[in-house]
Amino acid sequence: RLDPEAFVYCCHSRPDKIDPTTFRCWMRALSRVRSEYFSRVNDKNESGYPQMRAPPVLWLLRSGEEMERNLRDLVRTEFGQDMEEAMVFADVAERNEHLRRLGCADVFLDTPSYNAHTLGCDAL
Repeated sequence: RLDPEAFVYCCHSRPDKIDPTTFRCWMRALSRVRSEYFSRVNDKNESGYPQMRAPPVLWLLRSGEEMERNLRDLVRTEFGQDMEEAMVFADVAERNEHLRRLGCADVFLDTPSYNAHTLGCDAL
């Protein structure tokens, strides 16, 4: 489930469109942002930067238990167990629900190998 206070990076493209290099790039960026979040949790925000209220997450479309398990294993192995918590999976939904929930995302991530096409238009 998404925390309404979290900054949400979203890619609801089919998982087969997300190549390993792109996924690892997203996870490296998310890891840095989450590190910044956790370093500021007790900060009084004297830096002038906006205070994040919840750790940022990567929101992906679920495509079966094996896919989710493989991604979680990869993230745990390469980025650490705490980064596994940074991934949130969404079930496939009917069109109206799909469009509604895309509004919960703060940033839409595209897959450079395939590009978003209809999904990118939906996110806009």
